[in-house]
Amino acid sequence: MPFAKRHEEIIKKITPPSQLRMWLNTFAFGFLVFAAGALYLFARRGVFDLYIANKALAVDALVLIGLSLALSGLVYFWDFVDTKIIYRKFLGLAGFGLAGLHVIISLFLLPEKLGFKELWEHPVSMSFGAAALLIFIMMAAISNKYAFHQLGSKRWRTLLRLGYWAFIFVLVHLSILKYGDWAKWFGSFDPILPPLSLLAIIFGVAVIILRLALWFSIRKKQKSLSNGDERAAAESN
Repeated sequence: MPFAKRHEEIIKKITPPSQLRMWLNTFAFGFLVFAAGALYLFARRGVFDLYIANKALAVDALVLIGLSLALSGLVYFWDFVDTKIIYRKFLGLAGFGLAGLHVIISLFLLPEKLGFKELWEHPVSMSFGAAALLIFIMMAAISNKYAFHQLGSKRWRTLLRLGYWAFIFVLVHLSILKYGDWAKWFGSFDPILPPLSLLAIIFGVAVIILRLALWFSIRKKQKSLSNGDERAAAESN
């Protein structure tokens, strides 16, 4: 069965809670992710301030957007996740909002540590980050029924799939910025806890691998069905 058709059938059999309830659930989950990240950074550094909170915010945004992108693969391979597909849009939009907040804090509230000087010191990293942000802005703008009907389902889905490229750009952005910290940690393993950004990258790579596994599985099934149709046609002749 084509994945798009299976997705439609899943949506039909689910009785979703109200929009308000889904937003509240998403915010609650996002807060738990933020709190976990903040506690991890506090345990690793022994301090907590706006700079640390902003780091936890960035990881929170990456996790929410990553889960939004990963839900298609999770639903495809594991049926017990089916009922969570309704949260894909909410996770994506919440993650985008947190990413925007992270950018604002970085540029305007932490000028002594980040701010606009980062744009000059890390132009490649910031270019990937800016490209990702622009794609996410586009995705947020079209994540509504009006855009769906105006663009048509095929074009709409194609544009939303650009989110995977934006996510890869975020991973590149983060890797360039934090590579030095990772190398330093691997050289000493001090402190014992690895950088949170490294764990975030591992999570992000897992999201991309899951998407590739989904793509290969669908292609394999399509090829198998095509070969079966050709074989049936040959036998009928």
